[in-house]
Amino acid sequence: MGGRTPEPEEPLPPPVGPSPVSAVRLSLVLFVALVANGRPIGSGDARPTERVAASLVQQRRLDLDAYPDVEEPFARQVGAHRVSIYPIGSAVLAAPVFAAARALFALDETGLALAGKWAASLFSAAAAALLYLAIGRRRPHREALWAAAVFALGTSVWSTSQALWQHPAAVLSLSAALLCMVRAEGDDRWAGRAGLPLAFAVAARYADIALVAALAIGIAVRWPRRIPLLAAWAMPPAALVLAYHWAYFGSPWRQGLPAAGRFSAPWGEGHLGLLVSPGKGLFVFTPIALMAAAGLVRALRYDDRVLAATCGAAVLAHWIFVGRWAEWHGGECWGPRLMTDALPLLFLFLPDGYDLAPKLTVGLSVLSVAVQALGAFAYDYRWERLRQRPVAAAHPELWDVSHSPIAFYATRRLVIFALPRLADGRVEIREHPIVLAGAHGSRLAFAGDRLRVDGADETMQDVHEDRGARVQDGRLRLRGRWDGVFLRATEDARKRNLELRVDGEGSGVLYVGERSFWSPSVRWTTYPMSGPFHVRHPYSYATSGGSDLVITLGRAPGTADIDSVALVPRGEPEGVIRLR
Repeated sequence: MGGRTPEPEEPLPPPVGPSPVSAVRLSLVLFVALVANGRPIGSGDARPTERVAASLVQQRRLDLDAYPDVEEPFARQVGAHRVSIYPIGSAVLAAPVFAAARALFALDETGLALAGKWAASLFSAAAAALLYLAIGRRRPHREALWAAAVFALGTSVWSTSQALWQHPAAVLSLSAALLCMVRAEGDDRWAGRAGLPLAFAVAARYADIALVAALAIGIAVRWPRRIPLLAAWAMPPAALVLAYHWAYFGSPWRQGLPAAGRFSAPWGEGHLGLLVSPGKGLFVFTPIALMAAAGLVRALRYDDRVLAATCGAAVLAHWIFVGRWAEWHGGECWGPRLMTDALPLLFLFLPDGYDLAPKLTVGLSVLSVAVQALGAFAYDYRWERLRQRPVAAAHPELWDVSHSPIAFYATRRLVIFALPRLADGRVEIREHPIVLAGAHGSRLAFAGDRLRVDGADETMQDVHEDRGARVQDGRLRLRGRWDGVFLRATEDARKRNLELRVDGEGSGVLYVGERSFWSPSVRWTTYPMSGPFHVRHPYSYATSGGSDLVITLGRAPGTADIDSVALVPRGEPEGVIRLR
């Protein structure tokens, strides 16, 4: 009886990921979600990059000569030019968005901020779409879809998409590099192609050098034959950066940020803070990252060991690197901004974490999205004004659980709705703040450290302090730019002739603004202050600038200590309080 020679087994075909069309659809949906709050949430760090992008579009240059409003430490004078201290990768990538925005509106202060938000949100949505494609080659497409959505909406990817930080372009590049690495398992030519996005990640954010180096080493170890191709693909971004340095700093090796002396945080302080501090901790603001990390460990033990080891080493290298940075907390921002760039490497393994604890993963996903939504619709820099002025070297405020940013904004109950509007070739941002379950009344009382709304005659609602305004010793103290108090006339009050009364003492100018969500601009009235003052501002809704009233220092230097605020009928005797 004859035997049969077994046929050789054919290699399994490479896994087929989600379609590019589905990735584009996902990116569009996520882009809409990221811009849904309607307002840019910027920072001093984002302003130089926005203006470099505008300079590239309008002046065909990469300097800040046309933007003297960017001051030190964010800009430096080098020879004949004022230049940004930050890398140019994000600005170059954002230039097409700024060019499109320029066709719609002027790139003034508001226009620059909005164009920067659009560019950053576009990069972040595209990064999530690329991560979706990468996860979809490892896991079922449905798992890839929700993991990518949580990545975009449940992490600091959302908060950094609100202005043109360096992070969105870097995260986009790193997500593209991950897709190349995953595809290289079926076609090793993709390992070499990863050099392009890896190099551009550094061009966008120099602080990603440790993370990128770890990924590049992992690729070189896994696919040594593709090292020349990896280096070749990295050359265009590297050449761009070196040419920029040579043109503006006089040497390919000189750059804008004096980094050497900035790595001064004590060992362990920044590292622990980046993970668990109530003010900036990754696992506090993004608890779902715990399951992503657990998924990475699971993949390291059971499958995808090389990929998991490479990503894990890169995350660890980045954490060690930025944990030594003096400003590891990231300054004025929502959550652990400096850990944002490592998130694609973690969330590639979020479905693996789901396998370990499905219900916990779902719960932490919902919680993470809620925390980021709180930042998108409530964050307004007020926490920093109150808790970080003056700055304490050890930053004890970052470890204060009861006064953490999440607790502060959740208990404040303020939601800020906004919408851009085009008018006469310019864009303006209209805001409509609402205090959920807020008190109604006619007078503001300042007791202890709280603002209280009193009075039975309900003429005002949605009352809240703005920026650094704070109640101390029975007074509302205004000390910085735009410190103030906001109130909205109630529906009943809009039918009456009222008077806004503000008593206190101060120096400089007190501004009273009238506006609404629908009005084209704020109508300002100024009241000089020099010692005690008694402002009596007539208010009739029919002839006013709107239902929203703002009492503020504005941009002008000055101080004010306010003893009382009331919105009462004209002619009402002073000191009358109608009890409820």
